[in-house]
Amino acid sequence: MSDATERADLIRQIRRIELKTATLADGSCLGQRRSPFRGSGMALANLREYLPGDDARAIDWKASARMDRLVVREFEEERSQTYYLVLDRSGSATFGSETSKDRRTLEVAASLIFAAHRQNGRVGLCIVTDHVEVFLPARPGKSQVIRLVQALVSHRPEGSGTDLAAAFRLLCTRVRRKSSVIVISDFDDPGFARDLSLLRRRHEATAVRVTDPAEDALPDVGQVFLEDPETGEQVLVDTSDPAFRKAYADAVAAADRRTGGDLRSCRVPEVRVSTDEPYDRPLRRFYAHTRYRGG
Repeated sequence: MSDATERADLIRQIRRIELKTATLADGSCLGQRRSPFRGSGMALANLREYLPGDDARAIDWKASARMDRLVVREFEEERSQTYYLVLDRSGSATFGSETSKDRRTLEVAASLIFAAHRQNGRVGLCIVTDHVEVFLPARPGKSQVIRLVQALVSHRPEGSGTDLAAAFRLLCTRVRRKSSVIVISDFDDPGFARDLSLLRRRHEATAVRVTDPAEDALPDVGQVFLEDPETGEQVLVDTSDPAFRKAYADAVAAADRRTGGDLRSCRVPEVRVSTDEPYDRPLRRFYAHTRYRGG
């Protein structure tokens, strides 16, 4: 498929995604709009006199001194939440048995952009390979949705490696307002945990982990060259050797456990998206997860 044909096909798919997302976002999956953060996403609504049983942390000491009695702050939830999507478009994302991980990443990102907009959210975008290639600050409105979708369709990755930590560091320094950061990646990057943990101290984070079933096991097809899509390095292997296939499967399983352990250690929940299932199924799981957290 040529680049122009693939781009046109992606545009058609995103139009279908917009229609399907309306059902996902407005249906029972998302539930009532609430802030997923404790103590953030709140606006000061009123001051009232302190009553026994009120949280002492809510006492406004300056106002209490002026009024010569204890008063507490009452808050109401803001309707506008801020979201940042981090998209991994490294070389490993080009892998896919039928649909590539990169294509599924773009579909998931488009759906989340439309869903956030329908919930009156502010949405931003960060595209990363071995460096941050695109950063669009979060803004509300339809014009921002158009800007983000155009970025998804028109962007062509420059790098082939993966440095998720670079995106996490940028968000830590550039994004002051507490936000919900959704990382869409295969997480084929062993060095992300430290910076993701730092990001998690400032923002909410969710990992949408894109996988392909063909990565889990090698078929018996004799001697073949395996190529690392990020480095270009090739190695000749004998896939007819049962010991080699088992060693490969064990290595993949170990890497999967390490990634899952890193995400858990950072207290970042994980939603899996496979290339062999429609994108809306895992997104329903994602929406159900955010509703469980109150998002």
